[in-house]
Amino acid sequence: MRLVLWLWFLLFSTLVWSSWSLSSDGAALLALSKSLILPRSLRSNWSASDATPCTWNGVGCNGRNRVISLDLSSSQVSGSIGPDIGRLKYLQVLILSTNNISGLIPLELGNCNMLEQLDLSQNLLSGNIPASMGNLKKLSLLSLYSNSLNGTIPEELFKNQFLEEVYLHDNQLSGSIPFAVGEMTSLKSLWLHENLLSGVLPSSIGKCTKLEELYLLYNQLSGSLPETLSEIKGLRVFDATRNSFTGEINFSFENCKLEIFILSFNYIKGEIPSWLVNCRSLQQLGFVNNSLSGKIPTSIGLLTNLTYLLLSQNSLSGPIPPEIGKCRSLTWLELDSNQLEGTIPKELANLWNLTRLFLFKNKLEGSIPPNICSGKKLQYLNLGSNHLNASIPRDLVSDCQSLVRLNLRDNNLSGSIM
Repeated sequence: MRLVLWLWFLLFSTLVWSSWSLSSDGAALLALSKSLILPRSLRSNWSASDATPCTWNGVGCNGRNRVISLDLSSSQVSGSIGPDIGRLKYLQVLILSTNNISGLIPLELGNCNMLEQLDLSQNLLSGNIPASMGNLKKLSLLSLYSNSLNGTIPEELFKNQFLEEVYLHDNQLSGSIPFAVGEMTSLKSLWLHENLLSGVLPSSIGKCTKLEELYLLYNQLSGSLPETLSEIKGLRVFDATRNSFTGEINFSFENCKLEIFILSFNYIKGEIPSWLVNCRSLQQLGFVNNSLSGKIPTSIGLLTNLTYLLLSQNSLSGPIPPEIGKCRSLTWLELDSNQLEGTIPKELANLWNLTRLFLFKNKLEGSIPPNICSGKKLQYLNLGSNHLNASIPRDLVSDCQSLVRLNLRDNNLSGSIM
């Protein structure tokens, strides 16, 4: 009889304890908060006496009271991410961005294989990106930018057909871009700029046919740009400024969607691609400090949405096409340090929004168009080191009411600028 009563007591105690004790997910969060230091205001309702953590600040649950989201972004969180994060098996969203979290990304994060969104950006994280993160096969957003991460990008990380957005910029990542980049067939945004990446841009990038944004600027990448870029029909942004890419531009876009196309400070040679005429949405075009030759195509005038046209420090020759005057949205025109000749087209006076005009160090001759400042917005005008040989327009300074800097030196001009 006593045995029966004792068993009933144990059963009752177990039921009561299970109804009062914190769930396993809640226990994992409390364990996590030992290394991840939450401000008092955020942790005010994180209580071990609760049955579940579903009402805690920053925590979201599903209908079965399992934790599926943890959002502590911009909350002055510090400390480090402990291995207990791997105990949250149902976690789908983890956002810890814009805090002061330091230390390593724990290997155990790879156990959260239900994760769809992971944002640890703008923190103080260091060390490598763990290869175990390749286990996160449902991930669609990966944001680790603006940390101090180093080492290589794990090949396993890019073997994910569901990743749509990858932001790894502003770190100290080195090594090559994994060839597995081509396995991210859902990819729309790939931001790898401001790292120490080297090697070539893999030809497999052409399999990312949904890619819209590709930022590679400020790395140490080299070799030729792959022809397979032509397969990315919807590419809107391609910026590879300050790398060591070589060779000619052998890819092309017939139904071009490019809005930003910048390859400045590389070693690109050949002529300005003729297919750019198809890029009617192009707003920024930059090939500064390369080895481009040939003429500026007259078809440039069809790119009426251009705001920046930056072609300086190349070996371009021939005249400045008057058709540039049709690019009425231009605010910055930079053609200096080439071998351009002929006169300055009077049609440049149609560029009413122009704030910067740099034509210095060419072989231009003739006069300065009298209405060069017709838009009244020009701030920087540099026509120095040419062969200009006429009178300076009498009203140049008075017309250029916004002018901050004017350079006409090393020409054969006459007259006064006052």
